[in-house]
Amino acid sequence: GTSTFMEALAANGTTNIQTSVTGVPANKRRFIDDRRDQPFDKRLRFSVRQTESAYRYRDIVVRKQDGFTHILLSTKSSENNSLNPEVMKEVQSALNTAAADDSKLVLFSAVGSIFCCGLDFIYFIRRLTDDRKKESTKMAEAIRNFVNTFIQFKKPIIVAVNGPAIGLGASILPLCDVVWANEKAWFQTPYTTFGQSPDGCSSLTFPRIMGLASANEMLFSGRKLTAQEACAKGLVSQVFWPGTFTQEVMVRIKELVTCNSVVLEESKALVRNIMKVDLEQANEKECEVLKKIWGSAQGMDSMLKYLQKKIDEF
Repeated sequence: GTSTFMEALAANGTTNIQTSVTGVPANKRRFIDDRRDQPFDKRLRFSVRQTESAYRYRDIVVRKQDGFTHILLSTKSSENNSLNPEVMKEVQSALNTAAADDSKLVLFSAVGSIFCCGLDFIYFIRRLTDDRKKESTKMAEAIRNFVNTFIQFKKPIIVAVNGPAIGLGASILPLCDVVWANEKAWFQTPYTTFGQSPDGCSSLTFPRIMGLASANEMLFSGRKLTAQEACAKGLVSQVFWPGTFTQEVMVRIKELVTCNSVVLEESKALVRNIMKVDLEQANEKECEVLKKIWGSAQGMDSMLKYLQKKIDEF
């Protein structure tokens, strides 16, 4: 039951359980099979922060560069760049700043070997046990606002996916304009395993991008796509070799920022505006369903069973 789970939660400690849920190897178990990535490089995260003179955030790093803004996930309040309301608010703040300044585009990436492991379930489950309906509403609203920020952003968003992109970390990619992936990256949306329904407008974008059958395979059964498979299905624009990934991305970014800012923004509007209302409606519906599932006893039980299984494995 819930009390038994929470006792185990407390006994194991947040860090250990978070590790088992979001995929940091514990020399015995893995969150998802076939992971070859190195552990999260905290030294790199530290060095990135130390060289950022205008660092103002806890969970992201923002670099204002010539012609563009670079936003990097580098979370301290969650493991593996997973998303809780605090992380999402910081990303929104950085995007809003970039929308208003002279940046021609945004480059969105992550520090370490993982791009984003989706929602921070440990953060969420701790609050759900106190007030399920209130916290379900708050989390659904946080996701709705986060996703809408991507939908409504007028400048191009370029994503450099350096490693695994899971759940919401994968579903937001079609809301961006160009997605470049490291050969070692992979993509998965195992929502039914988590005990939740699709988010990030994936119920709309995935079928449009890859067809209904492939989309359902990802959204229902959690099929994992390699970077090359994701590229073939249209989720990724190009795949680059790991050893030269950063260089390949920066060369292309520097080419893009030579373009006229008005041309970039108007070009995006022509491509995107026709879908904007549909995306906003899909986001609204998805968040309503999530709120309903998370607020129900059955939804709570599904998440508890999933997390309890991870505790047992750990």
